[in-house]
Amino acid sequence: MFLAPFAGFAVWRLLFPQPLPPVWLVGGLAGFMVLMVAALLWLRHFDAQDANRPYIPAELHGGRIVTPDP
Repeated sequence: MFLAPFAGFAVWRLLFPQPLPPVWLVGGLAGFMVLMVAALLWLRHFDAQDANRPYIPAELHGGRIVTPDP
């Protein structure tokens, strides 16, 4: 994942040697970023637990991990 932006830049420079990227490419990447942020916010809201409930960690009993009752 670390090298993905560098690979994307190399592909852009090889396929589109103009000094500025095409408008459709910038618009597509901006739309993709908006979708990713919206998906992250939706997943955060969907997966969030009640903030007022205390955290109870799992315990180790007899060599097995036992999760607490919700």
